[in-house]
Amino acid sequence: MNGQLDNKTPKIDKSALFSEMVFESMRRAFAKAKDTKPNKFSTMSFILAGQVVEMRVVGRDLAETIGSVFSHLQTNYTYSHSLRLVIELWDQRESGIPSRVVSTREDLYLHPLSIWARNGRYMVHQLQYSMMCFDRETGHTVGCTPSVQELSLYERGRPLRVPLSIWHNDQDIPVIHTGLVSKNGQGVLLAGLSGAGKSTSAITCLCAGFSYLSDDLIGLQILPDGSCMGHSIYNSTFLEPSQLTHFPPLIPHALRSKYSYEDKLLVLLSQVFESKLERVSTLKAVALPRIINSRNSGIRRASKGEALRVLAPSSLFGVPVSPGIRGFDKLAQLVERVPSYWLELGSDLREIPGCVERLLEDSCRLRL
Repeated sequence: MNGQLDNKTPKIDKSALFSEMVFESMRRAFAKAKDTKPNKFSTMSFILAGQVVEMRVVGRDLAETIGSVFSHLQTNYTYSHSLRLVIELWDQRESGIPSRVVSTREDLYLHPLSIWARNGRYMVHQLQYSMMCFDRETGHTVGCTPSVQELSLYERGRPLRVPLSIWHNDQDIPVIHTGLVSKNGQGVLLAGLSGAGKSTSAITCLCAGFSYLSDDLIGLQILPDGSCMGHSIYNSTFLEPSQLTHFPPLIPHALRSKYSYEDKLLVLLSQVFESKLERVSTLKAVALPRIINSRNSGIRRASKGEALRVLAPSSLFGVPVSPGIRGFDKLAQLVERVPSYWLELGSDLREIPGCVERLLEDSCRLRL
């Protein structure tokens, strides 16, 4: 054969072998951590995208830190069938069990490490102080941190973001870059690029009595009957120090990073507004916040094309895991079925909740 490969010889997918090797190594390390420190092992159950998810954690501080971000989704429901998503995490310092596959690159806060198997099954993702491996076929995520005290604010406030985004996409509920508040079960999606005013609008509405689901990321679901649903993921928010001054109840709960590359503050809203956090809401309107040079805020109708042009860029290209063409199709269905409005934000933040209420009333009239 003159040294040439037979065309019938199966090719080895080295990326798949490497990713599976990393996953199995992490899985064994978690099992060892659990066996070594049974007194520091705990389980929690949450409702994500309408499904029960089980989280198993070795490390008391890690369990408290991770659990607090998802606390509004926690459930006591015992799931007797196969879980679609199981998450296993351990703290290396607290358990005494190291991970032998962690990269030591110093620029991971700027350039996270992501390795995909070419067959699409396994994914490895590493940030500065945390590492996750995800098996899409079994819905099994395993991850670790050198120490919960080392976690950046981003890793504390948006844990598991990449595997959760992949899992949501696989459930046909893509994660999109929007906020979401609701009143009497009627949800208003807040869409726009960073700096448009999504967080300010969402938290101002929360302080005024609205229920809160997100100011940054939600799972978007289109039901067979055409109705649109938004699923909450995190109860955390990141605010500039100047933003925080507008929300006095949040100030005592703001966490500052010990790393110079993080300039925003983290607030876990479950510590302040636990009773006003919701898991899921029916979407009745899309609001497109934008800051205007005026004291007064207002609303006006936006076209479907305008809404899609605001929604698509940050949800399809500004996220670690794009939902792709299926995600774009979901956004197109959303703006086709739900009326959209410009939410023009003046300097008087007290006017925002009233504008959102008028927006909801107008959207109800359109459906009559």
